Amino acid sequence: MAKKKETKIPLKVVIDREKKKVVFAEASSTLVDIVFSFLTLPMGTIVRLLAKHSHQSHVPANIEAFSNLYGSVAKLNSKHFKKERCKDMLLNAWNSAEQECRNLKIKIDDTEPIKYFICEGECFEKNIYRDMPAYITTDSTVKCKTCGELLKEEVDRNAGTSQGDEGVFVTETSSFIISDDLHVIPNNPTSTLKILDSSEIENFAALEEDTLKLGADEFIHLLQLSFSSETPLSDLFFGTKTMNSQVPSMESPIATRGDDSSKKMNIKIYVQKSTNRIFLAHCSEDFIDFLLSLLTIPLGKVIRLLNNNHQSIFCFENVHKSVLELNVDEYLRSQKVKEKLLNPKLSEYYLGSSHIFPLEGNPICNKYLSDLDSDIFKELTDASPKLEGFVRGPTKYMVTDDLFVSPFSSVSCFTHLQSLKVPISDIEEQVISIGMEEALKLLRASLTSTSVLSNGLKLFILKNAKQETSVNLPKYDRTLKKPKVDK
Repeated sequence: MAKKKETKIPLKVVIDREKKKVVFAEASSTLVDIVFSFLTLPMGTIVRLLAKHSHQSHVPANIEAFSNLYGSVAKLNSKHFKKERCKDMLLNAWNSAEQECRNLKIKIDDTEPIKYFICEGECFEKNIYRDMPAYITTDSTVKCKTCGELLKEEVDRNAGTSQGDEGVFVTETSSFIISDDLHVIPNNPTSTLKILDSSEIENFAALEEDTLKLGADEFIHLLQLSFSSETPLSDLFFGTKTMNSQVPSMESPIATRGDDSSKKMNIKIYVQKSTNRIFLAHCSEDFIDFLLSLLTIPLGKVIRLLNNNHQSIFCFENVHKSVLELNVDEYLRSQKVKEKLLNPKLSEYYLGSSHIFPLEGNPICNKYLSDLDSDIFKELTDASPKLEGFVRGPTKYMVTDDLFVSPFSSVSCFTHLQSLKVPISDIEEQVISIGMEEALKLLRASLTSTSVLSNGLKLFILKNAKQETSVNLPKYDRTLKKPKVDK
């Protein structure tokens, strides 16, 4: 049997071969749909895709902390999760734009489609014609609230979702110009001249046209480069590695987008006094739920949360800005599509108490029975229980500076301390309250550094140190063989 030929989409590029630079690219709506779809991907999905298709041995250094979080979930024993499905829901986070992404010419996200279940009994069919709820769920262990039977008959909710020739996110007949740093703008003479002028091209005769063909691997490589390079198109075409080594300053102000009534949690941190570096956090399950929930937030929402900070972190922010500037109907299919890209929602199952950020949920089971090949137009009732966090409590956990998470163990703590070669006399304990401001700084630090706790909580460490909130560690008298605490 012949192997199915891989789908590739052409991207015309104008290049300066001598300087190894892509001046600009001309892209079809089909290609731009795929680029825009990355805004809907949860961060955990991005980590998984980059690790699977990576042209290097690891994901880009500036999102390595997300990779560490993802790896921690994979290693964590299932007994630590509230439900069996929690672990899988973190490792394979649901995309609220799943049905739209099914219509892309090239499938990038390899997450298994969401499965839907209805009652095996007769009550579902009967309730369609009566003024009673018809239940549906994504959890086949849930019982029907009408007859008590399991909701485990799988139904296909994905039929009839094709957009035809209308495009997915952008209008099918539109075309675009993409700059080397991933600004996407309408394809017209004004755009072309503007890019040529900004590129400071002195010798137009040195420019030439070429074509780059992009399949799934190339698109994911482009996503990878957008986190680590200021010129991802040039690096993709020429195979160069122009890494952005400049880490944005953590002193930049970040709008908190909330008030003091937002959720707060306390964690203990252990700081190296001589460097103000956090080498360990000791915390309860609420802080772990918050950290793990970062894997479920779509890339577009991450950018939206941080967009009041004027300093750019990575090139894909330019894609988000491009969507903001494109006109609805002329280039984007609808205002609803535009909002879905700029401010993508989470599946509502992820909206438990673990989230500090102002996030919105997208109900998965709120569609109508017409999706189930029925002529009856009736809204279905979601019977799935909502998740209130992912991990069990009460349990204490330890988190390293680069976001490795594990249940607390004295031996593991000692081993970590030994590997860092930090003297006991150089350690102090502090307690920090994590609210909206601290959470945003941690999120930003996770995209710019592997020292997430130290960089994200730097200002708060200094504040606490000035207030002398540190705790002295007990001193041990070997003769008495019990701790003697300073008074």
